[in-house]
Amino acid sequence: MSPWLVLALVTLAHALGALSVLAVAPLAPLLLDAMQLSRVQVGLFLPAVYLGGVLMALPAGWLTDRLGVRATLAIGEVIIGVMVMCAAFTDGLPAFLGCLVVAGFGFSVLNPSTGKAVIEWFPPRRRGFAMGIKQTGLTLGGLAAALTMPPLAVHLGWRRALASAGALSLLSALLVAAVYRAPAAVAATRPSEWPRIAELGVFFRRPGVVIVFVCGFALSIARSSVLAYLALYTKETFLVTAVAAGQFLALAQVGGTASRLAWGAISDRFFGGRRRPGVMINALIGAVAYTLFALGETLPGPLVVPLAVVAGAAAFGWVGLYFALVAEIGGARYAGLLTGVAVAFSWSGVLVGPPVFGVVLQATGSYTMPWLMLAGIAVAVAVTLPRPRPLVQRD
Repeated sequence: MSPWLVLALVTLAHALGALSVLAVAPLAPLLLDAMQLSRVQVGLFLPAVYLGGVLMALPAGWLTDRLGVRATLAIGEVIIGVMVMCAAFTDGLPAFLGCLVVAGFGFSVLNPSTGKAVIEWFPPRRRGFAMGIKQTGLTLGGLAAALTMPPLAVHLGWRRALASAGALSLLSALLVAAVYRAPAAVAATRPSEWPRIAELGVFFRRPGVVIVFVCGFALSIARSSVLAYLALYTKETFLVTAVAAGQFLALAQVGGTASRLAWGAISDRFFGGRRRPGVMINALIGAVAYTLFALGETLPGPLVVPLAVVAGAAAFGWVGLYFALVAEIGGARYAGLLTGVAVAFSWSGVLVGPPVFGVVLQATGSYTMPWLMLAGIAVAVAVTLPRPRPLVQRD
């Protein structure tokens, strides 16, 4: 197989899996009314998905290294598709959230498996760009969901819209199983060469690696809060329709997609393959964008659209660099396992972000303090992440 064909395949798989589980975000304004929910309860949708992801993140990374990309990715997509379709036809919030948690089990394999595919097929000087392209799968899936789910729900109802999103993940599983093949050298790997979970202690004894994991946790608080509340924020602050609010979220996903591509290329070409400078600059851009969002209805009208793009670039753009950094710290042997740990940390931020954002919003009755909270988190990451010594051995 060609490395670029592999990249196209895993990016598409990432996009379809993400579309399925992230479809609840643009549907939030409609689900709030249909299920008679509070704004805090709406903030539980994404944490439910990511709770499943956190619980399975380490096993998902271990299974990726053991079973290989093809089997692990296909199984994960099946779990996502089945459980999202089940969620579409449940009654009541607890059952709905339960289905999303199990869907998160499947979602947990997307980053380790697709990231391992990039490590296996691309040399170090091309990995940043390749990982950036691969990570656009997440934002492209979110973009497709934001553009298609609200109008589809208006015409067919939210249940059919959500079920159709789940069906796309099943289609992805079939495609991966039929097309993907591992490189010959990887396929010949003996069981004795597989990594063991106990070997993670070597990495946790390195403070710089722990700092990287904690920064992923912090940045995910901001990323998930933007994803969970941007549509609702624009609807309530600027008095637009649910469909238009979904389009604002789509603009953020456009920004995130472009940012992931740009930072991957920049890190390869201008930073000598180093990933941390791009993450740091991206965090500072986010701090500015979130501070401007805190202005609420006083924000000048002409700034709203470009600000949505910039905020999306900041909220979602760092992820490709982050997982490229983690995979390179682990090397070919530990890429899947260490990515699983990074997923557990970063997705734990999703468990914290939307609920805390919602609680602060509910308590203050304003979006000002939640947005300023995200700005503070972004600044803290930009100050902390550059401090550790070099973490990856460069040729």
